[in-house]
Order: sequence, then C-alpha cells, then structure tokens
Amino acid sequence: MRWVETTTIVRFNEVDQWGIAWYGHYFAWFELGRMRVLEQFSLLPKDFAELEVIAPVVRAQCEFKSSALTNDTIVIRTRVVKPETASLNFQFEIEREGDRTLLARGETVQVLTRLDGIMIFKLTGELKDRVDLMVRYFGP
Repeated sequence: MRWVETTTIVRFNEVDQWGIAWYGHYFAWFELGRMRVLEQFSLLPKDFAELEVIAPVVRAQCEFKSSALTNDTIVIRTRVVKPETASLNFQFEIEREGDRTLLARGETVQVLTRLDGIMIFKLTGELKDRVDLMVRYFGP
C-alpha cells in the first residue's frame, strides 16, 4: 500500500518546557498529511463545497510511540483506506526523519454529508469519481 509523505519541523511553540511535543499537535500534523493527499485529488474543503458536500471528522485516534522533540524533522506518512461506507478513512504514521523512529500512529474518519447535514450513503457523480481515484491510488 502506498503512502504520501509530508515533512515538517517541530517548532518551539509546539513543545513543553522539556522540549517534548505536546500531544495535541500530532492531530495538527495528521491534518498536514491529510490536506496534502486531498489536494492531490481535488478534494480540499473548497472542492467539497463546490460539490455541495461537507466532510466532518467523526473519529480521530492516535497511539503515541516515542516523543517528537524541538527541531526534529518529522515525516508524516498518510494513506487512504478503502471505506466500507461513504466516508474517508485516513491512516497516519509520524516518524523522526533522521533515524526513522516511529513517533505516532493514528487514523481519522470523515463522513460525507450534504450541505443540509443529511448523510450520504452512496457516492455518485464527480464525488464518486474523485474518491474512487484516490482510493485506487493507495491500492488494496
């Protein structure tokens, strides 16, 4: 299965007094990876709006394995998993670039709804085409 990699540096404002990244920033880093993937398939929030769809996150999970430290260069690895329903399922791994130490592993799930909040259970049209292309890119 393929991954898309995004690199960033752990900034001073993201760490505590011991120089260890605060846990909430891992979700922000997941978002960096997720947006990189969505951009490749024209599924950014503005694209969803044009398709009259909203994609709220309904589940976010993270397992912390090791600490990211001030000035670490980290690699956010992101992939899409084929959904069972009309949703977007992302998996993430964050590694320290230098030694490839796994720092965290997580996932997010977004459901797809119409603008009026009614959940979409079956993808159709342009939305289906874009989501299918993205899922195929990442493989089985």
